[in-house]
Amino acid sequence: MRYISAFIVFALLLAPVFTQTSSAAPEPPKQIILNETGKSKVMPTSGTLSFSQVTVVLLKQDQGKALTAQEAKDKLAEQAKALTGTIKKNLEFAKSFTKDFDANASFSPHYKRIDSQNTIIGYQVRTSYSITVLDLKKAQDVTQAVLKSGVEEVSQLYTLIDEASRRTCEKEALKQAVERGKERAEVMAMLMDSKLGGINTAVINSDAAPRMYLAKSAMVADENMYEPQASTCSVRVELVFSVK
Repeated sequence: MRYISAFIVFALLLAPVFTQTSSAAPEPPKQIILNETGKSKVMPTSGTLSFSQVTVVLLKQDQGKALTAQEAKDKLAEQAKALTGTIKKNLEFAKSFTKDFDANASFSPHYKRIDSQNTIIGYQVRTSYSITVLDLKKAQDVTQAVLKSGVEEVSQLYTLIDEASRRTCEKEALKQAVERGKERAEVMAMLMDSKLGGINTAVINSDAAPRMYLAKSAMVADENMYEPQASTCSVRVELVFSVK
């Protein structure tokens, strides 16, 4: 019993010490946390041009001769091959500023509505092509060469941005986001009667990858068929500033 009483007295003597220690715990450092978005523009560095041509061969020829399905397909294959050869020949001048020429052919029956029924009267082939243009100023010349080859369907030029230009754009967007964030943080620190310190941490795009808005080229008449438009990259960053 004597030992228990002594322990209670000892605990009571230490209680003020623990109270003083806990009350003297340091306050958490002041911080300013901001989310900021930066944007920058970049011009396309290349473009993809797509074009196609549909050719039909009827089973019943003008002279009354009828073709078999295989004969019609063979004839279509010859015409598709000839068209591809003509296009390649007309694009010889563009070898230094184009790449990735691609050609595909798909065959299908050609129908006609007869007595309320779809009847096969021939076969058709759609020959589709694509080519990458590295010098966008010469995209119009490539298009004219394709049209000269006999192709009737030509799409708009879809612009592309290479990796180096994309990264440069993202860096500029990030720099803008940090500068804007710093300006806002300085105002907030002044309102807190404090002085802004440095950036403690920065989290870039915590919920998404850098966004790049790719726009198709605008079609304009007369002077130039294609007018490439600048694209915008957007980067979001969370900034944590120290406050003195």
